[in-house]
Amino acid sequence: MKVRDLQHEMLPDTSVEARSRQEAVVALRRLLNTRVRPHNVAAFECEALPAFVTANGRAPQSPDDVRDAFLMSPSYRRWSAANRAAQEMIWVSVGEPIYRDLDRMRTAARSLMDAPDRKGSLSLDPAYDPSPEVADTDIHLQPGGYALDQGEDDVAAGALYECGGNVFSFGQGIGRGDSKAGVVLRLLDEHFEGFRPHRILDIGCSAGAASAAYAAHDPEAEVHAVDIGAGMLRYAHARAESLGVAVHFHQMDAAAMTFADESFDLVVSHNLMHEIGQDKRRAMIREARRLVRPGGIVIHQDVAIRNQPTLVHQVERDWDTHFNGEVHWSTYATADLRADMIAAGFAPDEVVEHDLAALQGFANNRWYAISARKPAA
Repeated sequence: MKVRDLQHEMLPDTSVEARSRQEAVVALRRLLNTRVRPHNVAAFECEALPAFVTANGRAPQSPDDVRDAFLMSPSYRRWSAANRAAQEMIWVSVGEPIYRDLDRMRTAARSLMDAPDRKGSLSLDPAYDPSPEVADTDIHLQPGGYALDQGEDDVAAGALYECGGNVFSFGQGIGRGDSKAGVVLRLLDEHFEGFRPHRILDIGCSAGAASAAYAAHDPEAEVHAVDIGAGMLRYAHARAESLGVAVHFHQMDAAAMTFADESFDLVVSHNLMHEIGQDKRRAMIREARRLVRPGGIVIHQDVAIRNQPTLVHQVERDWDTHFNGEVHWSTYATADLRADMIAAGFAPDEVVEHDLAALQGFANNRWYAISARKPAA
């Protein structure tokens, strides 16, 4: 199950025309990411920098200065406008088949979740008010955001996340055989030889792809997953049931989970740190350490946008903060995550940062992860 476009009952019935539109968006995004974007830094030097100096009588000195300079570059503005349009096109291309087939998908979800032989479970909290830090933002422009919930049986948020995420990822040059869970499982094999977790927690599980992958990888493991949105979690639960794997989904805030201390062997998060602010990120990291058992492992995996070589590169990679609904993108990219792990209680020699190659796709595709093992009692 460590692939990006698994077929299952919860996916919308997509026509040939709709698939063609999605493939066109993938092709456009690949063009923008692989052929155009690499020239943005050069455009800064030959267009943005001279324009800024002429306008201000000095060179750019701060990230805000560099951002202002970039916006003086016609080449950068063309790429930025096209990239924003391509991102919006993702949601148009996947939204039409989802909403056309949504009644069937809701019925299928209810049937899967109510099946007498279901393997996992779903626990929703009617009193829970999803964190506005996440719920009030259409992260990467996903319509309605992660907490979208259009009433009982609604699964649109999860369908949008999975289908839109596939179009986005393929447009980045990520291969069908790459997955965030697969990268972490490889990391476990290579750096923690012989470790076999019996109880796993996936924090910020979204549509449940990684959660289901862990359950499929080791059917004997008990896998739990948390997220904030009821619609997202209904989809994730039904998706896992359709795939025949057992995952227990819970509606909780990552910064304040209700599991007992030291109740998991492996605690993971995938692409969560760049979608929450500093305070919630630090609280989530503290929670992860609280929940992992002695001898257990914590791994937080995310996008590889950290440690850029220059300020210009850093600001260029920060486009998503300002134009793609990723309001904490820069906060994550510049954070001292090692210090956060140590402040949560891990000893410095327990914390390791990893630069990980993707399992499949373009050769320069990378993932970031930070891991720590809690000392055995």
